[in-house]
Amino acid sequence: MKQHHVVFATAGSLGDLYPFLALGVELRRRGHRVSIASSSEHRARVEAAGLAFRHMRPDPPGPPDAAAFFARYMHPKTGAEFVYRDYLSPAIRDSHADLMWATRDADLLVSQSLMAMAAPLVAASTGLPWISAVFQPMTLFSLHDRPGYLPVPLLPDLCERYPEIHARVFHYVRKHTRQWIAPVEAFRKELCIAGEPHPMYEGQHSPRRVLAMFSPLLGGPRPDWPASAVQTGTAVHAEARQALPPALQAFLARRDRPLAVFTLSSAPGIPGDFYRDALAAAAGQGMRALLVTSGLSASAPLPSPLPDWAMRVDYAPFDAVLPHAAVMVHAGGIGTIFRAMRSGVPQIIMPQAHDQADNARRLAGLGAASVIPARRFGKAVLGRALRAALADETMHENAARLAARASQENGVARACDEIELQLQGLAVAQPQ
Repeated sequence: MKQHHVVFATAGSLGDLYPFLALGVELRRRGHRVSIASSSEHRARVEAAGLAFRHMRPDPPGPPDAAAFFARYMHPKTGAEFVYRDYLSPAIRDSHADLMWATRDADLLVSQSLMAMAAPLVAASTGLPWISAVFQPMTLFSLHDRPGYLPVPLLPDLCERYPEIHARVFHYVRKHTRQWIAPVEAFRKELCIAGEPHPMYEGQHSPRRVLAMFSPLLGGPRPDWPASAVQTGTAVHAEARQALPPALQAFLARRDRPLAVFTLSSAPGIPGDFYRDALAAAAGQGMRALLVTSGLSASAPLPSPLPDWAMRVDYAPFDAVLPHAAVMVHAGGIGTIFRAMRSGVPQIIMPQAHDQADNARRLAGLGAASVIPARRFGKAVLGRALRAALADETMHENAARLAARASQENGVARACDEIELQLQGLAVAQPQ
């Protein structure tokens, strides 16, 4: 196959970047050119993966405004509205201009659904072939699933049992959320793009191909998925292997206490008391605690020095760490869930916002996790959850069963195969 240039467009946290890094690295290995258009905070990671970076606004603020911004971004009730009304939608003209430049020599555009809102507009206004990707089951908004986006007691249960009720509720959700993306719709009219698809729902999906890039263990096809959807499984980004620091190696090798790994991962939430509660709960259960405090979590206040059964690191490769762990406690990002699933580790999830609660509910339904609502999270509740996870043989068996199945998935290869099929189709369609 001739070399093609594929541009990926994404926004958000590292969890929104890593799947495309995984695909980009594999496509480059297969002989293609790859660029990733995203916010400036991701430049270093894109370039470290050996891929070309092309800037696409908006950019989240840096210090000292980052903490206040991400507190609104990850608010459990109003976070989604803030993301669309105050962050993504007002920047649509900048995003469109940046992505137009980024794709000027592209053969195919691949966008992250929901967040890369300029991608459908660029494709419609230029005719550039475009496919989209969905990283979490919730964001396909199937009427046959429990609506994880409704912060209202009882209503999600009714919607799960009765799709006709869900359809009526979703009608009003669509109507309400159009207020959030008014600048996007106004700009679309200026560009003379026909039709009125909702940019957050059907408008996020490419009619050419939708890559459902999450494990079928967490949710399979539904009757109302887009006709162009194909499920590939989770794309895990394998970062360059580096030797673990000697101190971390020694800490992991200890067998005096079972190990609990605590992290908010790449979720840009404010850590609050998460790590202090984690430390206290681990102490109460006689466990070692590995505290992974990346991003804004680096500001989490902790005792200094830590006790000898605890360690704090800014980064740790989960694939190297989790085989040593008895349990993992985290916020419920889809990538973190899958890595822990693949390692066979029972999970305790404290969701913050967006898709995290839905991801956690799906894993808990498989018997491999327990869920603590953020409002109830504390050292006492966490301590009981740790004790239960250590003692629950069924949870360990379920986690091992899921690991055996998850380890057979190769979402990277499957998604790249689909992308290459699209590129082959483009080559056939070109005049000789």
